[in-house]
Amino acid sequence: MPGAVRATVVARQWMWKLEHANGRREINELHVPLGQPVQLTMTSQDVIHSFYVPAFRIKQDVVPGRYTTLHFTANRLGEYRLFCAEYCGTDHAAMQGRVVVMSPDAFARWLDAGVTPATTAARGRALYQRLGCAGCHDATSTVHAPPLDGLAGQLVTLQDGRRVTADAAYLHDAILLPRKDIVAGYAPIMPAYQGQIDEEDVLAIIEFLRSTRAAANPGAPHDSPRR
Repeated sequence: MPGAVRATVVARQWMWKLEHANGRREINELHVPLGQPVQLTMTSQDVIHSFYVPAFRIKQDVVPGRYTTLHFTANRLGEYRLFCAEYCGTDHAAMQGRVVVMSPDAFARWLDAGVTPATTAARGRALYQRLGCAGCHDATSTVHAPPLDGLAGQLVTLQDGRRVTADAAYLHDAILLPRKDIVAGYAPIMPAYQGQIDEEDVLAIIEFLRSTRAAANPGAPHDSPRR
């Protein structure tokens, strides 16, 4: 959603872990500005959870191995209860939090006050380097691997002839399950990172890949997960 305040949500037994695009993180709290659209990209680290804010009439399942998207616009200042609406284990009832709706100016100050040494994209870039992705996918690499700069949001042709969009869900699977959708013209030689990095790291790498598209095309909107 163009112009939306974006944050990622990773659910796990028994907490909500949230991260804003500038790198500010929250646990069991989500601060948002009044009157501005919010886009949450959500996944689970373990079992099915459900992000539920009764006052906003919003509820969305959060599923391991998949991305779901939730959009809302808060129209009243205040604090609102956040629950998990899907039984998720022993301490399900304790998996609670709050959504704090602030004036846009107050939200901007709050967000800036929590600036971390690295944005989510910068953290993703560091992971991209540390995990060795650059060694194969950078333009100067001698390994025959698909280039990733500017890939996010673009159409990709697969070996079986299908054409898919390189949205967040595709990039997630390309990192964790690289043999699922093999790009046409390339051998399936990439190692799988499933079990080696958690969902927060995957989301950070995806944010970095999105940033390479934004650098090449500043007007390009962020993609929305298709699943």
